Amino acid sequence: MSRRQMRLTSFCVLIGLALAWQLASLVIRAESVPGEPMVPGWQFLATQTFLNLSDYWTGGFGVAGIAQGGTRTYAGAVLAIASNSVDTSLRLFSGLLLGAGVGFATGLAVSWSKWSRRLVFLPGQILRTFPLLALLPVFELWFGLTFLGAMLFVAYAVAVIFFTGTINAVRNVPPIYIDSARTLGAKNLRIYRTVILPAMFPELRSSILLGLGTAWTAVVGAEFLGAQTGLGSIIAFSKIFGYVDRMFLVALFLLAYAALTYAIFERGSRKLTEWMPRDHVAEQQTLPLVSEPLAQASALTTDHRLAKEGA
Repeated sequence: MSRRQMRLTSFCVLIGLALAWQLASLVIRAESVPGEPMVPGWQFLATQTFLNLSDYWTGGFGVAGIAQGGTRTYAGAVLAIASNSVDTSLRLFSGLLLGAGVGFATGLAVSWSKWSRRLVFLPGQILRTFPLLALLPVFELWFGLTFLGAMLFVAYAVAVIFFTGTINAVRNVPPIYIDSARTLGAKNLRIYRTVILPAMFPELRSSILLGLGTAWTAVVGAEFLGAQTGLGSIIAFSKIFGYVDRMFLVALFLLAYAALTYAIFERGSRKLTEWMPRDHVAEQQTLPLVSEPLAQASALTTDHRLAKEGA
């Protein structure tokens, strides 16, 4: 199947899902509260629901908020979505960068030397086995409903994924690359910089994509507990009053943002994988993370060799 046919098929599936939702809205007439349908149609979402989002605009830029005595306007709805999207994005990308850096560094430390492996590997495996959502109240109690608490929770969620993904990516670097570099006299640091880091990136792509999706889930979960701003807070307030349509519309915005970040990463990462065959890169995008039992049963040739040389 050609790329054009695949895109056409995906587009048709998307249209089919939209039509199915619209049909369900016509068949299911139940309401969560009077005037709020359980399955809102697209025309309701694009008009009444979107207009109601102006309730979450606090005022400014010449548009008065509802709390200031203003009326619901489409300008207020646009500003409400924009301001809350910015707040969510700041929490997300701050935590994403912090978590990716920590997870990547600790993952590399596992293969750097036998001592760093002993220090990092076991604590990292223990931390990554904790249920993510079970730790959300813990972060709330430790750091409160603050920007720092949400950022650290996102960082933790992303770090455990990058930790495991980095370990697996280093293990899957062909040993012949490392052996050739050592034959030419390269030391450990130079091997990492010129051989391992470029060679592991195609394997790491799936972990990065998984980390992006997890980051969006984590930031919404952190905001859902009681943040006063952000898209997650709109969902939380809507749940209290039974506004299913607002919850669904905000979820669509989150879906669009997540898809946009995937597309930006995909386009930006192509430059770093131009040396790889296209079919190999496409395969790595679809491979899931190797589970830890399978990873422990697999050959540990690469990281053991590097640990031995770095000791």
